[in-house]
Amino acid sequence: MKIAVYTIALNEEEFVERWYNSVKDADYILIADTGSTDRTAEIAKSLGINVFNISIKPWRFDDARNTALALIPDDIDTVSYTHLTLPT
Repeated sequence: MKIAVYTIALNEEEFVERWYNSVKDADYILIADTGSTDRTAEIAKSLGINVFNISIKPWRFDDARNTALALIPDDIDTVSYTHLTLPT
């Protein structure tokens, strides 16, 4: 069984590594970046996270989540969305 974890991000560089460490056992990890101007995508890519840039206009969380979900490969059996800013 293949498991994917995904999230949506905007200027979340301070949380990317901690989030990655909490989901790194998944078979596929994805961040849908909605226009970060910091190092979010750079850090995520350096960790091996699949990063996609998406644009949602007008902004709607549900549309962003569904756009990100559509980027998950077809061979994944189980998908989980988690917030990037997890409590410590």
